[in-house]
Amino acid sequence: MKGLAFDDNDPLGAIVGDNPRIKEIKEIITRIADEDFPVLLEGETGTGKELVARAIHALSSRAKQPFIAVNCGAIPESLMESEFFGHKRGAFTGAIADYEGLFRAADGGTLFLDEISEMPSHIQVKLLRVLENNEVRGIGETRTRKVDVRVIAATNRKVNEALRDGVLRLDLYYRISYVHIVLPPLRERKEDIPLLVEHFILKFNKIYRKKVKGITNKALEALQYYHWPGNVRELENVIGRAFALGKGDIITVDDLPMDIWDGKEAVNPDGIISVEEAEKNLIKKALSETGGNKTRAARLLGIGRKTLYMKIKKYGIKI
Repeated sequence: MKGLAFDDNDPLGAIVGDNPRIKEIKEIITRIADEDFPVLLEGETGTGKELVARAIHALSSRAKQPFIAVNCGAIPESLMESEFFGHKRGAFTGAIADYEGLFRAADGGTLFLDEISEMPSHIQVKLLRVLENNEVRGIGETRTRKVDVRVIAATNRKVNEALRDGVLRLDLYYRISYVHIVLPPLRERKEDIPLLVEHFILKFNKIYRKKVKGITNKALEALQYYHWPGNVRELENVIGRAFALGKGDIITVDDLPMDIWDGKEAVNPDGIISVEEAEKNLIKKALSETGGNKTRAARLLGIGRKTLYMKIKKYGIKI
């Protein structure tokens, strides 16, 4: 394979794609990483919000300090204040020892608050106060303590709907969204699927010490047609499953879950070809099925018209 090397020390390398929106997100990350602007990430489950948060942290001056990720929806409401801001021993039943809380644990670094719209309103009020004053006071404590924490928040809900429904306070939104990044779902950047497949093959070859060489044309076409409700995380799971259950060094349709492969005929016979050749064949098939109509072909492929034009030129496809 060529064109991509998996390097877990490259923060931006894990954000894979040539889609214009992905390129723009990478540029924003580079511009704002070393500033302390609060960031709000919006995107469906599995679109890579934590990857973006980790990239921002890794490229910042805080990189050697803690990065702490927490899912706000996974913390019981009764424990949330203590979890974030800490408590003093004996402050409530079960508080058998002092606890510093996540903000103090992340002091000097970055705290990633995933699914922030799942945080109860009264805790959002306390969070807003911490962000405005840069100080916390744990339950049962009589004095505040200064903290230096960059907060990156994320939600899988559309922000305008979260604000409308009252699950995200408007005053907190203004405080955490100096930079607001919206991550596209995979179905809106299907041109990135071949690159992502290549990326995950390289990644899993390294992790599991395997020598998978590539993917067949039929298998890649099945991935291109699928709607990906779980986004990139689901695609990673599918490739991981193929590594676990596949019998050869090439990923075939038989290695994919049945709900992804629905029996569509492949562009070419099921042979061992490169990812680029498979992508070229998919584009040729889409153009053939639409009578050369580039707008309809782009829609069928799930990619932008400009992206289709670039790929037609790249592969020398004649219409």
